[in-house]
Amino acid sequence: MAKREEGITESLLLCAKKEFLEKGYKDASLREIAEKAGTSTGAIYIRYPDKGALFSALVEPVAEGLMGRFRAAQDEHFDLIPAGRTETSQALSTAYLYRFLDYIYENFDSFKLLICRSGGTSYQDFLHELVRLEVEQSERYYRQLRAAGKIEGTLDREVHHMLTSAYFTAVFEVVAHDMPKEKARAYVEQLACFFNAGWNSLIRWK
Repeated sequence: MAKREEGITESLLLCAKKEFLEKGYKDASLREIAEKAGTSTGAIYIRYPDKGALFSALVEPVAEGLMGRFRAAQDEHFDLIPAGRTETSQALSTAYLYRFLDYIYENFDSFKLLICRSGGTSYQDFLHELVRLEVEQSERYYRQLRAAGKIEGTLDREVHHMLTSAYFTAVFEVVAHDMPKEKARAYVEQLACFFNAGWNSLIRWK
């Protein structure tokens, strides 16, 4: 069995992150990564079966972390129904938005890879998966609220999907444009005001 040199994995991940950030997944070179890490491509293949696995090692933890936080936010919204506090739904959504923003900036490089450099990987549709989950869970939530007489108004599913996609894309513009965190927070605050007003005109609370 080939011996793993101490510190090589960390060096490979650091050099891989730089290579993927600079060139994107498709144009990144395993040979370049290995050379910059002071080792060989064989050292990469001992640890990762292919370039996709190396990329996944960099983004999978934050992708799963955000998805977990996203599901927790959805669960907390459903908890509002038996608690009789559904009028706080929008405020809760906005609060979670700021928590997501904090998480993104704690892991900014990984999200840059995930959102802007993942073409050709299994993560290239990550944003679309978030949108799909949001629409699916929101529609289930709205059905329960409508049955309880808490809201009125309907929203075509295709329109719902397009609006949600526009919202999520707009949020992740902070990553695409390397926006400083304080500027991003002010931007997201305005974004929330804009979209909340729009949702309130379509889904009206009683």
